[in-house]
Amino acid sequence: MISVILPVYNEEKILEATVKQIERILAKIPEKTEIIISEDGSTDKTVEIAKRLENSQIRLLHSKKRLGKGASIIRSAKFATGDIIIFMDADLASEPKFLEKLIAPIKEGADIVVASRYLKGSKTSRDFFRHVASKCFNWLVRLLLGSKISDHQCGFKAFRRKEAVGIFEKIDDQRWFFDAEFLVRAQWKKLKIKEIPIEWNEAGTSKFNLLRDGFMMGISLIKFKLKHW
Repeated sequence: MISVILPVYNEEKILEATVKQIERILAKIPEKTEIIISEDGSTDKTVEIAKRLENSQIRLLHSKKRLGKGASIIRSAKFATGDIIIFMDADLASEPKFLEKLIAPIKEGADIVVASRYLKGSKTSRDFFRHVASKCFNWLVRLLLGSKISDHQCGFKAFRRKEAVGIFEKIDDQRWFFDAEFLVRAQWKKLKIKEIPIEWNEAGTSKFNLLRDGFMMGISLIKFKLKHW
């Protein structure tokens, strides 16, 4: 069983189209699949639309209050029934056709597969300042925490459920720093991590605020480094 987690917050304009596109991709995969709409305290009609989309394959996990990206994914991973779990951003900045390529290394023995915007063969389109900020952040994670990953924050990852749940229980930051902390802790556990190139196009619907959230990610990085000196 493969579970695809779709964290959403105020995505009434794109949710239905996103789910339908993921459904079409998953229909080509031989394994049984499910889509979990991980709704995170939305104030628009996201919940109403998600409820309408529910069926035997699509499940809604609703939160009355905003939890944050990391907390939403951790909660959904426990709710999921899949042996392999994928999470991806609802804006589909990561090209969904790469779902099968994301799963393949897991079947071959990898514990975690990370889509990277910075590998040879990747094709990306994004704002210059966000690109520079992202490169700087990833460099700092490698420098301060000893990570070997090129792209910690791309919102398109797959992992074995049995390996990830134990790491999730130790996660300190359950917001934007979640991805980096998860991958750093996975490396500490000597899990087999595979990066693959991706086609990625920045979407105008992203909820990430470069100044506010970027600053908080930097603070979280420093706090994590000091705690695990």
